[in-house]
Amino acid sequence: MSHEKRTEKHMAPEPKKEKKQKKKKRGLWWKIPMWIVIIAAFCFVSACAVNYGVSMRLRHYIHSFEPVDYSDVDRVLPEIDPETGYYCFTTDRDLKVMMLTDIHLGGGFWSREKDRKTVYEVITMLQKEKPDLVILDGDNTFAVPGPVYNGGGTLNNYMAARDVIEIFEHEGVYFSTVFGNHDTEVFDYTGRQKLGELYMKDKFEHCIFDQNFTDGGDLPSVTNQIMLVKSTKGDIKKALLLVDSNAYVDNSIKAVLDWNYDIIRDSTVDWAASSIEALGKPETVAFFHIPTSEFKIAYDELEANGFKDTKDTKYISGVWDELVDPEAESRIWYGGITRKDVPLADIDRFFETLGPDGLDVLEACYCGHDHVNNAHVKYKGVDLCYGYSIDNLAYTDINQSGLQRGATIITIKADGKRSTTYKNAYLDYGVPHDVFVDVYTDKLLYEGGAPEGVLKP
Repeated sequence: MSHEKRTEKHMAPEPKKEKKQKKKKRGLWWKIPMWIVIIAAFCFVSACAVNYGVSMRLRHYIHSFEPVDYSDVDRVLPEIDPETGYYCFTTDRDLKVMMLTDIHLGGGFWSREKDRKTVYEVITMLQKEKPDLVILDGDNTFAVPGPVYNGGGTLNNYMAARDVIEIFEHEGVYFSTVFGNHDTEVFDYTGRQKLGELYMKDKFEHCIFDQNFTDGGDLPSVTNQIMLVKSTKGDIKKALLLVDSNAYVDNSIKAVLDWNYDIIRDSTVDWAASSIEALGKPETVAFFHIPTSEFKIAYDELEANGFKDTKDTKYISGVWDELVDPEAESRIWYGGITRKDVPLADIDRFFETLGPDGLDVLEACYCGHDHVNNAHVKYKGVDLCYGYSIDNLAYTDINQSGLQRGATIITIKADGKRSTTYKNAYLDYGVPHDVFVDVYTDKLLYEGGAPEGVLKP
């Protein structure tokens, strides 16, 4: 064999070695994304497990309290009205309705202590007030990423809502609800209709939410319900109208970041009007989460007149302290706030249809959403009332502020008249200031933010 052939034979294996090295490098690149997926899956499963454990611990905490003791009150129990199919409270005495709004239960690891604070506050108020009915006025949960946006660190709004329900089920208090914009976020696990079905499950004895109307679709209007207050003679004293003010105009992150809120839709307004008319047009008290534009119109009129009464608007009580951004144009974040193409009064048809210029059945509107607003005004003869919020999470420093936190008590009296009382969780119900997080009650959240002369809640 020649030297050339021996050399050629000796060099022959080299290409195979290069091929093997290339194959090895290619295999390494495949492993990197694989490990990224494995690590991400592990983190996801771990986060779910941790948050589930936190939820179970919170429910255990709820069960550490005694149920509300109704033995010393003449309690009114709801029944299904055989004529209408609506839930009905029949009584010849006063009916006590407690409205709680913006509970904002985070439901995750990052909010666990503040959630315990919220539970403590809510249960303390329930036990001392002993209401016949609680209406949750939206934003029961705040299942957003944490600690970003002050969220709990879970996107499982279904589990967080189940924790909220557990409060009232364990305490033995009848309640219903409307949804706010935070009950379902674009990144949450559970859509609006499925969440509504959770509240309607038969296993919940004290949840009397019943979906009387929905417009369906990708963004369904879910929490629409009518409840009645009747005398023992069968006369309707009041219709309680729960209305879904919906969330955002679409399911985009942009709509959330822009605070592009939806309105009470025409289909819901038409259902409400026809249903109330079919009942004989009783005096109607409405509950929804996001204020309608009339809340903004009334405020603008008062502001322009130095917060003195005008022809259409009368100031009753409370403050507008909602000024997160000093450069913000509004203290009121109403439905359709980003719409500039129509006059304020024409953004939705709810007030126009049910109010004095329409069916003339609307006696009062109660809303939440603006956590540190608790103003009460009368506009064209209709009470427009913010409720005290509960929120311990959404704003950076709201968990230390105490003046906005409490309950709104609506009393339907034996003669059918209605009164509204605001009760502070700390000053009126005696919730300790130093449980979980120290709370101050000597100033507003945004000190000096409320209009001059309208500073006392």
